[in-house]
Amino acid sequence: MIEDLTTRQELEALMSEDGGAAIIDFWSPSCGPCMAMAPHFELVANELEDEPIRFVKINTASQPSLAQPFNIHSVPTLLFVNNGEILDVRVGALPGSALTKKAQWLLRKSRGEGLFSGLFGRSRASGTKPG
Repeated sequence: MIEDLTTRQELEALMSEDGGAAIIDFWSPSCGPCMAMAPHFELVANELEDEPIRFVKINTASQPSLAQPFNIHSVPTLLFVNNGEILDVRVGALPGSALTKKAQWLLRKSRGEGLFSGLFGRSRASGTKPG
């Protein structure tokens, strides 16, 4: 499910320390690449609807004040956020496959998974030393 953010309060909740994982799509209805990416964004959101990740859209034409704190100068701009921290920013439309990979990357980050946590976390759990 895709959420349309229209208020500063919604955005502040999303960007809070317990806001969770989210992909924010800053877009405009007059932007061709934004409109071309929209079906891909919706498809990935539907594919990951059971995962703890939010897919959020902010219309910069009708809500410019919500884009201003992030210095959005070009659309589409995607922010990959976890608990209020911006982990990555992508300017320009992403194809569906790239968007899926970035969403999965964000999910791993939100779960604390990564190269070192995977290597060292498993070895500690099994009682063996890494190396």
